[in-house]
Amino acid sequence: MFSFNRKAVFSVVITALFVFALSGVAAAKEIRVGYLVADQLHHPAVMIMKQRNMLEKAGIDVKWNEFLAGSYVMQEMASGSLDFASCGAAPVAITHAQGVKLNILAGCNQEGSALVVRNEINSIKDLEGKSIGTPGTGSIQDAMLAKLLKDNGVRARRMSMKVSDMPLFLEKGEVAGFISWQPHVARAVAQKFGKVLYTSHDMMPGHQCCVLVTTAAKVKEDPELVKKFMQVYLEAYQWFLDHPDESVQMVMKATGMEEGVIREAMKGCLYPTPPYCNEKSIADVTEGLIATRKIVAIKQDQIPAFMKELYNPSLLEELTGTKRP
Repeated sequence: MFSFNRKAVFSVVITALFVFALSGVAAAKEIRVGYLVADQLHHPAVMIMKQRNMLEKAGIDVKWNEFLAGSYVMQEMASGSLDFASCGAAPVAITHAQGVKLNILAGCNQEGSALVVRNEINSIKDLEGKSIGTPGTGSIQDAMLAKLLKDNGVRARRMSMKVSDMPLFLEKGEVAGFISWQPHVARAVAQKFGKVLYTSHDMMPGHQCCVLVTTAAKVKEDPELVKKFMQVYLEAYQWFLDHPDESVQMVMKATGMEEGVIREAMKGCLYPTPPYCNEKSIADVTEGLIATRKIVAIKQDQIPAFMKELYNPSLLEELTGTKRP
C-alpha cells in the first residue's frame, strides 16, 4: 500500500488529467467494454465509469457487456468483440499464453475472495471427497483452491457454477463449500448458510484479483484512445476511494444486496493507490496454471519474459507520475 501523501498527489494528478482529457474531446469513438456481472467490488472504477457516464462525458461512446466469468470475457476479447475488459488475472494469463496478445494496464482490486464451507466443516481435511463450488476453470479462485487442496493433500471435486447460485447450493447441501468473490461470500455468511474457512488473504496475501486489460494491438494502433480511457479509469478509481458511502449505494443498487453485507464485503478487498498490480502474485498464479496444465504453451523458466510482455504499467506510470512498486 502507499502513504497518505502519495495518495494525495495521485488524487491531484488524476483530477488534472481528467480535466485535460475533457478539454481535448474530439469526435466520439465507440468502444466495447466487458466486465463481470454483480462483481462491482472487484472492478469499482468500471462501475463508477458506467453509472456516472464518465466515458461519454469524455467524448467516448461505449457499449457495455456483462459476463458471468472471466473465461467468457476472454473469449470475447480473443474474438475481437471487446476493446477493454475487467476480469481476473488468471483467465487473462491463460488467454495471453494461448497467443492472444494482451496488455494489463492497471489493477482493479487485490484479495477479496474466500472459501466458505458448511458450518460442520472445521478444517480443510474435512473436505476430503466432497464437492466445492468454483467460478470455473481458469478463474483466480479456482486456481487458489486447487493449490490449497494440493498443498494439504486433499482430494475434492471442484464444480463450476454461477457465483450467485453458490450460497443456495451451500444451503441445500449440494456442495460442502464454495470459493467465490465478494460480496457473495458476505451474503452467504450473513444468511448463516456457512462460514469462512480461508480468506484469499490466508491463501495468497495481497494477491492480484481483477485487472484492467486491453489487447497489445489496441495499444499500438490507437494509443490516444487507450490513454484517454485510462485517464477516465483513474478518475473513476479515485472517485470510488473519495466517496465510500455513495459507492456503497451504487454497489447495493447493482447487486441488490443489503448495506451491511456490502460494507462487510468491502473489508476483504484491497484497492492500492495508484492501482499497480501485484506482479509477483500474477507470476505465481501463472506458475500454478502451468503446473496444472491450464497453460501449456510456456514453461516455468519463461515466466519472467511472459510477465514483461503481459503487464504494461508504463501508461499508469506516465499518467500518475509514479513508479511501479
